[in-house]
Amino acid sequence: MTESAPAYADPELSPSAMHRLHPLTPFLRSWRMLGAAVAIGFGFFKDDLERLKYFWDALRGDAELSVLLRAAVVLFVVAAVLVAGAWMSWRATGFAIVDDTDGPGTLRFHRGLVVRQRSQVRLNRVQSVEVNQPLFARLLGLAVLRLDMAAGDDASVSLAYLSLKDAWSVREEILRHTANAPELGVVVGDRTDDELIARVSTTRLVQANLLDSVGVLSFFALWVVALVVMRILGSGDVVLAGLSGIVPVTIAILVQLRKQVASILRDADFGLYRTRTGIRISAGLTSTVNRTIDTDRIQGVRLEEPFLWRRLGWARVEVDVAGAADSTQAARLMPVADRPAALALVRSVTGVDLDAGDVRRAGERARSLDPLGWRYLGVVLHEHGAVSMHGRWRRTRIYVPYARTQSVSVRQGVLQRRLGLASAYLDMPKGTGSWHASHRDVAEATDLVAELAARARAHRLALSRAGPAASAAAQPEAGRGLG
Repeated sequence: MTESAPAYADPELSPSAMHRLHPLTPFLRSWRMLGAAVAIGFGFFKDDLERLKYFWDALRGDAELSVLLRAAVVLFVVAAVLVAGAWMSWRATGFAIVDDTDGPGTLRFHRGLVVRQRSQVRLNRVQSVEVNQPLFARLLGLAVLRLDMAAGDDASVSLAYLSLKDAWSVREEILRHTANAPELGVVVGDRTDDELIARVSTTRLVQANLLDSVGVLSFFALWVVALVVMRILGSGDVVLAGLSGIVPVTIAILVQLRKQVASILRDADFGLYRTRTGIRISAGLTSTVNRTIDTDRIQGVRLEEPFLWRRLGWARVEVDVAGAADSTQAARLMPVADRPAALALVRSVTGVDLDAGDVRRAGERARSLDPLGWRYLGVVLHEHGAVSMHGRWRRTRIYVPYARTQSVSVRQGVLQRRLGLASAYLDMPKGTGSWHASHRDVAEATDLVAELAARARAHRLALSRAGPAASAAAQPEAGRGLG
């Protein structure tokens, strides 16, 4: 990262202050387009390329080789254009971290060949910092540095690609500006001096995924269908039984197995570290992810206990940070752990004991809409946040701080209106999970919403009085704009 920036860099920035991405970036960015061009070329020449399998005839002069030459020339020209375009785009891309007189710093990112774009990211608005290594980039020793903002993917910035050492160096510099801390740790290779909190073994991870209730129930369903098919064999409707039972269940199981394999690859070699600014999550087998999260910017915490996991005393902890595109992108703070360790981890992050407090259960009338799980619907109001509980087979507890709440609402469905029930909701920033208290009496839901609104208002007021820095942490916004 010693090369100068593009010529159109801001006049107040010296050329030495700007940095380019890794020189291999154009090739990594153009290989997909090159693959698409190859596919198009084969599709265009497919009628003539079928003759290539008769290469022996070509050597004897019985087949025409001009088709192969034309295809090679076309592919070469397309590849040259793609690589040249990617190289010029790389030349027009640069970034720099500058100190502001009235803030912790700004990341300026310039890019674009035809349409030039200049983005500014206020570092105090950054929700999380990731150092990711996709498979091909990992083979080349490269990484992607991603900064997530509160407004979601549209406001996020990805510096792809940097060398692994440079990515960690830029990460440390960003965190230093974010936290206003003079020293965050010394980078050693691709690791820092962050403190290891917990690690999940691959064996435990595989066991947890295999025992997930959805996958096990799918295998059980296949077994039941197999028994039914065996009884039907005597009637001669084997094909009908197979199409109506075996095939759909098998497809469902394959989809579930794919999800489990993806989960194992994503969470393999999982490590949780404590940093000066928060926590760092390191995981991944084929593609590695190192995500640094400021604990002050966590929007919610989710504790999940699948049915079979409860028999072993296991739980999963996830956190939501504003900036994720949706709740499915919640960061797994711990993919699987003993329940006491999971609760202790939640306490260390939020200061809240999820097993403490008076639980406000749903009434008997909730049984009509949730006959199996109505007994497990509950709400606990803590001093600084609220906990919602639900789930008969997959018990889930969601905690959100009052200060993060955007709005409070009461909603009624058609059946709820007939039964005199309603649900209370805490609306959070985009990217966080849904907090709701389902199937409450209308009067109870109205009182609950009023109490939640009063607590949220009081906490936000107290936070705004605490100072601009605390207010910015509680209500993060996109820090992106034109340079």
